[in-house]
Amino acid sequence: MDRRGAERLYDSGKEPTVAKLLIYDAENTRLKKKITQLEKNSTNSSKPPSSDNPCDKKEKSKSENGNDSRKRRAGGQPGHKGTKRHLIPVEEVNDVVHYYPKQCGCCGKELPQDETANEVCEPFRWQVAEIEPIKPMITEHQAHTILCECGFKTSASLPKEVVKSNFGPRLSSIIAYLAAVLHVSRRGTQEFCQTLLNINIALGSVQNLLEDTSAALDPIDTQLRDALPEEPVIHSDETGWRDRWLWIFVGSVFIYFQVAKSRSSKVLVDVFGKVYNGILCVDRWGAYTKYHKGLFQICWAHLKRDFRGILKVGEATESRDAILFAETMEKLRKKLMAIWYRYKKGEISRAELIKKSRPIRNAIKGSLKEHADSEERCVRILANKLLKRSKDLFTFIFYNGVEPTNNIAERGIRPAVQWRKICFGNRSDKGAVLTSRLLTVTRTCWLQKRNSLEFLVEAVTAHRSCKKAPSLI
Repeated sequence: MDRRGAERLYDSGKEPTVAKLLIYDAENTRLKKKITQLEKNSTNSSKPPSSDNPCDKKEKSKSENGNDSRKRRAGGQPGHKGTKRHLIPVEEVNDVVHYYPKQCGCCGKELPQDETANEVCEPFRWQVAEIEPIKPMITEHQAHTILCECGFKTSASLPKEVVKSNFGPRLSSIIAYLAAVLHVSRRGTQEFCQTLLNINIALGSVQNLLEDTSAALDPIDTQLRDALPEEPVIHSDETGWRDRWLWIFVGSVFIYFQVAKSRSSKVLVDVFGKVYNGILCVDRWGAYTKYHKGLFQICWAHLKRDFRGILKVGEATESRDAILFAETMEKLRKKLMAIWYRYKKGEISRAELIKKSRPIRNAIKGSLKEHADSEERCVRILANKLLKRSKDLFTFIFYNGVEPTNNIAERGIRPAVQWRKICFGNRSDKGAVLTSRLLTVTRTCWLQKRNSLEFLVEAVTAHRSCKKAPSLI
């Protein structure tokens, strides 16, 4: 509307002007809410960080002291200890090259160029790592036929573990590692073998070796799956996987993945059985509450994003109720986490944690009750949902081994999400099984700080030798 149109509206009288302004106000409110929805990201909603636009410039909110904080610079932050590559002991290096000064820096006299020189301190050491051109080790197995004096010809047979494949266990494990950990495609793996390893391999052979590795991991996968129901605390999450869903279950010392065709509670029944007696640490996805009737821990990291989202809605619509609710809940959340971190550092005991958190827990419940009848829809819905599940907000306060967030599951599943962005998921059931087994083993090794490649070599070697598979428990 231009100025002339605004003047005509003003001259039309009170009622038409008020009616038009109300229409404009409703449209303005609707557009603000739509903009808020479009601006949702991992900091103010349950969207994963991988869905954020890397081009978006995210400005930090005001710090606790009220000053505007600048955007964090890339790299290590102030106070970060940092890491560096340490020198290898001199007895473990392949070659040592000695350098001696040729002449004195003062009088110019020539100095000895060997160990006879009068060395006064330890030499300065500088190590250079290099990889020589890789030459594959080819082993040829020959089965001979011998003619006996009786005239009968007898042929030797090759060992079963030899004839199972033209490629050894380590090469098979490297190919599995490239797929599961580095997310290299089949063609990329073929090029890697040809260019870096000097091994000619067909695409079909790459796939066959992956399937052979999948068979080797079958008993390991089964062992972890059977151990899941006995875990006292499980962190779980799920993400889309082409036309399927990828589920993650994090126990005390292992991670189990399951590629399923649904996101329903049937998957939980399939994995845990009809009843799970432990504690589930999850977000508020309905499949968990439908299945599990025991103890929960609702993720406070998800709630933090929810509070930020409501604050954004409140600022866009100028809703005092939404702003008050979001700011109050976030303030109480920070206080609760501060006490929790004191307990984690060993500064206070479990009994003190329970005692000191009681006023905050009561304040959180009070805030939820106060806003249960809020006129702002998003506030009312979240307040009522959390009020019904209020006991599940504080399980970590009373039980050992329970964390207030589901971060371990989200960290565990993140590489799988990155893999999905490259491969777009699996087309077949066999491929889905391969994916889940590879992720289970490699991410469990990550959790246990083990070398996943060496474990894969051990598993494939045991499989081809018909020996007992190694264990991750």
